[in-house]
Amino acid sequence: MGKILAIGDIHTKIWIIEKVVKVINDYDKVIFCGDYADDFNVTPQDTLNIWNILKDLQTKNQGKVELVTGNHDYIYVNNTPSLQTGYNPMTQVLIDAQENKNLKEWLTGLPVIAEIDRVTYSHAGIANEWSGVEDVAGLWNNMSPIWARPSGSTYKNIPQVFGHTPSDTCYEVKHGVWCIDTFSTMPDGTPIGDGSVLQIIDGIKISKLYLE
Repeated sequence: MGKILAIGDIHTKIWIIEKVVKVINDYDKVIFCGDYADDFNVTPQDTLNIWNILKDLQTKNQGKVELVTGNHDYIYVNNTPSLQTGYNPMTQVLIDAQENKNLKEWLTGLPVIAEIDRVTYSHAGIANEWSGVEDVAGLWNNMSPIWARPSGSTYKNIPQVFGHTPSDTCYEVKHGVWCIDTFSTMPDGTPIGDGSVLQIIDGIKISKLYLE
């Protein structure tokens, strides 16, 4: 049991990680909920940089920093049957390069689901409609934990936290089920959400806060 900080989609925004680093020692665990890659008006190198920064953060904070994969990360290390908005073929070239072999192995190894203190964390949420299978066919569809959305899914009645769907603020989709994608922006950079994150204590006490 402990004090957990949950962060929604960051999409190459290094400043979010910088704010997390300032408070990391105040938490037993920090979990990032996927979609580290891609954004409007960023370069493939920006995506590679954010993956490297997160990998280093996890390495330097063994056992404290956890990450799950998002659809914008998963697509670059799996042979998905379709592409998606924001996919950049040059990012694919970079992650496939021999000099980035270790980074690609780390990215490939990110879990789809993490559980901490009986709270389930994923990128898009665990829906009743999901098959439960974590292969490409089971994940590259609208009901999976990297694609589900509140508008089209019935979420399992378990305590869970996810991002994926841009929101004005962290909010409860239903009791105990939280959506926290508050850092996403419009194409011109205008914020969609308020940049809030979640603090979860002992898997029970959940509160919204803002990183300084």
